[in-house]
Amino acid sequence: MATMHRDTGASLVLTIGLLHCCLPAYAQMPPPEPAQQGAAPTAQIQPMVDLMVTATTNANGATTGGQPKKDVILSASAGVAVNAKGANTHAEGQWRFTSVKYTHGSQPSQLLPSGQLDLHTDLYRKEAGLDASASADQVASSVGTAPGANNTADTTTNTRLSLSPFYTRQFDNESSLLARARRTWIHSVSNGASNVENNGAEDNHLLRWERRPVRLGYALEASYSKSPIFAPTGASSPNSSLTRKTVSASLLYALTPEFALGPILGRESSQSQGQSFTGAIRGGQLRWQPNERTQLKATLKHSVFGKEWELDAIRKTPWTTFGIYSRRSAEATTPQQSVAIPSSTANNFGTVTRDTTSGRMMFAGRRDSLNVSAGLTRTTPLAQNTLTLTPRTKEYFFDTEVLHRLTPQSNLSGGLRWTRGLTSATDAVTLSRDFTARIGLSTKLMTDTTATMGIKRQLTHNPSINTSSESAVFVGLGHRF
Repeated sequence: MATMHRDTGASLVLTIGLLHCCLPAYAQMPPPEPAQQGAAPTAQIQPMVDLMVTATTNANGATTGGQPKKDVILSASAGVAVNAKGANTHAEGQWRFTSVKYTHGSQPSQLLPSGQLDLHTDLYRKEAGLDASASADQVASSVGTAPGANNTADTTTNTRLSLSPFYTRQFDNESSLLARARRTWIHSVSNGASNVENNGAEDNHLLRWERRPVRLGYALEASYSKSPIFAPTGASSPNSSLTRKTVSASLLYALTPEFALGPILGRESSQSQGQSFTGAIRGGQLRWQPNERTQLKATLKHSVFGKEWELDAIRKTPWTTFGIYSRRSAEATTPQQSVAIPSSTANNFGTVTRDTTSGRMMFAGRRDSLNVSAGLTRTTPLAQNTLTLTPRTKEYFFDTEVLHRLTPQSNLSGGLRWTRGLTSATDAVTLSRDFTARIGLSTKLMTDTTATMGIKRQLTHNPSINTSSESAVFVGLGHRF
């Protein structure tokens, strides 16, 4: 049986630190003055435990070479959900540690952190304060695949701790000032036998003066960002970074109360992997909100890295929600989970332009719900290092989730996921396809205890291993205290 090798000290200290900051404050908080009496401070802390047993025909993972190995995977997790509110502090989120053990030793046993904790504190008149957050997740290490919930093969754990002091001031109904500094520490470690580990820090600082349009509005903004680029394993080159410094001004003219647009002008000076980029920023923005259920925001500009844009459109009805999100930006592919593209991987490709486009549709009925999403993400290298050739990548995905309520205590769920990944480096092209089907049943045994069971079938095609398949059956039990 494999032994655990993951050092979880940093994650444990991170968790205890956040809880120490937010929870004792509520117990020691003095009562408000009668003239300032508001909502009473509350602190909701809910411990939780979950057990899962998974029998799989391929514990090697869908993208790992070698013969498939049958195994039984035991997963046990303990965590806590926090929602605490005080006069000047708010903490919410959840955090857990999961022990994953392979009874036949096909993969190393792991102790994995996961979750998100956020802390907001107002230090001075709700104008100056501090935001802090901690997050951890497991992402696939290969383009075009998605990690299994109970299989750690070919995955990477990313842990992030962020501190962000800020100052914001609302001068009147239209004018405001925002100053924010943010430092994020990143710890990335592979879950396989190689145990590759990376550490880095990311900076994002912003100073913005804005006057919202009654008829004509404007914004003045200065920003600084620095993102680490981890050197490949075994490379003689050190870690590098992508640094961007920008100053910009924008106008926003309201043609109608619902529709406004205007130009953006500025200057940028950036550095990436030994190369410098300096030039003008020019573009435009658009805002349209005809009613409270429909909204469109779009920004298009030309920077030193070419065209960059961001578009977010959403339409809500009583039963459905439709949305389209598209973004193109220059960035260092530091390991992190993408919000728009849930199949984002942990690969490091240096400095790239990343194109992300996704659409989503959500339907919620009395007994049924349906979530459908599809999209494309593409990376193109900006700078080539003589020691490392940065590849191009392209990834398509389609995902659907269905939930049907059988009884007030029981739910039937199912889903299909298809991804297609393409990686191009020099003359080599690697293509992978992944298809996963799953179905599950959950039922409440008691008010706070839920039993789950289900099956999964996964097919993956990769040129290095041809076609790989996995069939899995799982049974679980969860309790909330």
